[in-house]
Amino acid sequence: MSLASPDLGMPLSHRHRRNLLRLLLLVTAVFGFVFVVVNFEAGRYGLMLVDLAITVVALALSPVVRRTFHLRRWCMWYLVSIYAATLYALASPTTSITVFSWVLVMPLTAHLLLGRRLGGLFSMFYLVVAASLFVWRFGIDFALSTPGATANIIGVTLWTYLFAYFYEASRESAEDQLSHQALTDSLTGLANRVQLEQAFGRLASTATLPLSLLMLDLDHFKRINDAHGHATGDAVLRKIADTLREQTRGDDVACRLGGEEFCVLLPNTDNSAAARLAERLREAIEALHYRHNNDVLPLTASIGFVSTTKPGQPLDRMLHAADEKLYQAKFGGRNRVVG
Repeated sequence: MSLASPDLGMPLSHRHRRNLLRLLLLVTAVFGFVFVVVNFEAGRYGLMLVDLAITVVALALSPVVRRTFHLRRWCMWYLVSIYAATLYALASPTTSITVFSWVLVMPLTAHLLLGRRLGGLFSMFYLVVAASLFVWRFGIDFALSTPGATANIIGVTLWTYLFAYFYEASRESAEDQLSHQALTDSLTGLANRVQLEQAFGRLASTATLPLSLLMLDLDHFKRINDAHGHATGDAVLRKIADTLREQTRGDDVACRLGGEEFCVLLPNTDNSAAARLAERLREAIEALHYRHNNDVLPLTASIGFVSTTKPGQPLDRMLHAADEKLYQAKFGGRNRVVG
């Protein structure tokens, strides 16, 4: 996916909801046109104008939704438009009771487009208004005189609402779990390369400049694995990850690239601030003195860093530049910072 994609760095459901909204806009335009003709033939000109307006809105939104970075905003606008149109139809004295069948699909539509919480609130408001309109048009006596039909309507509506709500809750939980597994290094709990790329896509803009990037490599890590085993090496890597979390800010993105190599992405951080953080990290790692059985393992790290003030700078270019600085630190004697 290119950096220009509006779905870059967004939850997995974002692209799905975009495609769903595009499909709904197409279906809305088609059915809107059909109802324009039907209502024109029936002489219901008020409803005809409402359906015409909905058709025009659906056609106008289609190209916008394809590339917008504000998908939720347009999902809400679509739902507000559809809700207003259907509520107008429910309130119109010229429509039959069958128009209330549209009430059944609205909770599902809202949950699929907006998620469990916001979709649930939209649906609840709509259902309360729709029920009020039903009572206003047909009276409470109609419901009491046809208890079976009334129970069916209430039951199906409640079932649809609860199904949509709990389906979204389950889907969101599964998505969070999958996203965590896909974007997190399993050993250290830090971000992995995929999450780094997504974060860089969000942060490599004017709003977060200057942007800095640190590359960190543990010195002589192979000796620890060879002398004390890979389990000890893994414990050391987790300790380094804890140190990165302690020393960085909430907006920074600490990442394990692989092996004993780490990276930290620093938004709103210039060259001098990056140098201070890199030195603080180097000192914190040197002060660890990790204990294994009766041995104290000295730990040091070499760090290279680069900064940019240019928006749209490619991640690979910054990684390559920071990697060169890192090798300068290695060849210069290790346990040092080069930027």
